[in-house]
Amino acid sequence: MNKNSFRIYTILLALFIGFAATDTAFAQRKKKKKSKKKKETPVVSIEEPSKKDLRKAEELFIYAVNEYLLEEYDQALELLLKCNDLNPKDDGIKYQTALAYSKIENYQRSLQFSKRALELDPENKYYYKLVAQNYEVLNLLKDALMVLEKQIEETGDDEEAYFQIAMLYLQMGAPRNAIEYFDIGEEKYGINDVIVRQKQRIYIRLGDLEAALKEGQKLINAYPDELTFKYSQVRLLLGNNRTDEALEMLEPILKNNPNEGEGHFLMANIYRNQGESENYYEELKKAFGCSDQLTDESFNILAGYLQFSYNEKKRFEAEELINIAMGAHPNDDRLMALNADFLISQKKYDLARTYYLKSLEKNANNFKLWKQVISIDWELQQVDSVDKHADMAIEYFPNQALLYLYSGSAKLQKKDYDEAEVIFTQGLQLVVDPSMKIDFNSQLGDTYYQMDDYAKAFTKYDEVLKVDPLNIYVLNNYAYYLSLRKENLEKAEEMSYQTIVAEPENDTYLDTYGWVLFVKGDYKKAEEYLKKAADISQASTVIEHYGDVLIKLGKTEEALEQWEKAKKLGGEVSDQLDQKINQKKYIE
Repeated sequence: MNKNSFRIYTILLALFIGFAATDTAFAQRKKKKKSKKKKETPVVSIEEPSKKDLRKAEELFIYAVNEYLLEEYDQALELLLKCNDLNPKDDGIKYQTALAYSKIENYQRSLQFSKRALELDPENKYYYKLVAQNYEVLNLLKDALMVLEKQIEETGDDEEAYFQIAMLYLQMGAPRNAIEYFDIGEEKYGINDVIVRQKQRIYIRLGDLEAALKEGQKLINAYPDELTFKYSQVRLLLGNNRTDEALEMLEPILKNNPNEGEGHFLMANIYRNQGESENYYEELKKAFGCSDQLTDESFNILAGYLQFSYNEKKRFEAEELINIAMGAHPNDDRLMALNADFLISQKKYDLARTYYLKSLEKNANNFKLWKQVISIDWELQQVDSVDKHADMAIEYFPNQALLYLYSGSAKLQKKDYDEAEVIFTQGLQLVVDPSMKIDFNSQLGDTYYQMDDYAKAFTKYDEVLKVDPLNIYVLNNYAYYLSLRKENLEKAEEMSYQTIVAEPENDTYLDTYGWVLFVKGDYKKAEEYLKKAADISQASTVIEHYGDVLIKLGKTEEALEQWEKAKKLGGEVSDQLDQKINQKKYIE
C-alpha cells in the first residue's frame, strides 16, 4: 500500500473527526458507542476528559498535523502523544499517531495505535487499511488478509481492498487465490489495465500463455482505439515465438497508423527474427522518422550500432539513423547526447562537445555529460573552457570532487593561483578515493609553490610521496623546485633519478635530472642527460638548459646555437636569455 495515500484523509480528520470540538459532538460519539456491538469490544474504562482537556487536545492536534505535513514526524509525535493523554478515546488522534509512527518506520507502535483507532470506530475503512498495512510490513500476511476481508464485510465493497487482498495472496504464494480476487474486483468495478497486466504476469508465471493472451484481448476489446494494448499483445506473441500471429495483428495497425513509431519498431523486430536484415533496417528508418516519443528500446538500438562503428557499413547506418531521429526529435536531450557519443567515435571532438552542451541546455543534471564536455576541453587544450564548464558543472553537482580537480587545474594553468588554492582545498574535503586525494595534494603542492609558499608546497609533496613513493609527477616537480631553490640537492637528485628509471625517454624528466646535476656543478654528467633531452624535445626551456651546460663546459658556439634555437622556439624561456646570447655567457 502507498503509505502516502492517507495524507488527504488526515487533513479531513483534523477538520471533521480528529477530536470533539463541542460537548454535543462528543456526546454523539459516546451515544454511538452504546450499540451492542461496541459493548462487546473489550476496552479499558477511562475517565471522561474535561472540556479544558478537549480544547487543549484540539489545539495541539492542529499543530501536530501541521508538523506531520511538514514531515517533522518526531515533533508531530510528541504533540500527538500529549493529545492521546488529554483525549484517550478519540479515534482520529489514534489514527494520526499511527500514521506518524509508520512514517518513522516504527510499525509495531503504528499497529498498536491503528488497532485502537479501529476499536473505537470499526466502520472507518481507512483504519482497516492502516492496520492491514502494518501487518503486511511486519510480514504478518494472514493477519493483514483477515483485516481486509473484515473491512469489506463491515464497510462494503472497496476496489482497493480487493486489489490488496489479491496482492497479499501473491506474496503468500497463492496465485490462483490472487486471480480470484482480481476477478471479483474486475467484475464489480470494470476492466482495469493495471489488474489485467498483473493477471497476465501471473498466468505467464503459471505457464498459461493462452489465459494471458485472453486477458490482453479483453483490454483490446474494451478499448479498441488504444494502440498501447494492441502493441502489448504483439509483444507477448513475439516473446513466445508466435510470429505469424503477431504479424497478422500488426499489419492492419500499421496500415491504419503509418506514422506510429512503436509499430514500426515491432515490425523491425519481426524482420530481424526472420533474418531479413534489409527490411529490418528499412523499418528502423521509418520508426526513427516518426514523431512519437523514443523509448529506451529505441535508444538501445542506436547504442548497439555505435558499438560497431568500426564497421564502415554499420557506421554509415548509425549516422543515417541518428540523423533521421534528430530530424524527427530535434529537442530530445538524450538523442543529442547519443549523437555526441557517435561523433566522439569519429574523433569529431569539437562537434561532439557542441551536441553535449545542447543536451545539457535541456537537462543539466547529467554528470556523465559534464565529464564528457570537460574531457573534450582538456583534450583540445582549451583551458578557459575547462575552467568555465567545470565551474558550471559544480553548480549542479557541488559534491563531485572530480569537478573541483578540473576547475582547480585550469585555474592553476591560467595562473589564478589564489582561486586555484581555494577550489582545490574545497574539493579535497569531498574526496573519498585515495588516488584522487593524491591528485589534489599534487596540484596543491604546485599551487603553493607558485604562490611562493614553499614550505606548504613541499609538505604537500611529502604527503603524496608518503602514500605513493613512486609518483613520478611529484618526484619530478619536487626535484626541479628544490634545484631552483638550491635546497636539499641530494634528495632532489635521488627523486629525479627515479623518474628517468621509470621513463628513460621522457624529455621533461631527463631535463630535470640534468638540471639538478647542473645546479650541483656536475656539468659533464649534466651534459649527457640534457643533450639527450634536447635531442628529443621541442620545449624551449629544455633547449636553453642544454645551452647553459654547454657554456659551462666552454663550448661557446654550441651553446649560442642552442640558445638561439630556444629563442626561436618561443614559449617559456628565462628572462636572461637575450642577455646570455649578447654576452656569450651563462647568467644566473
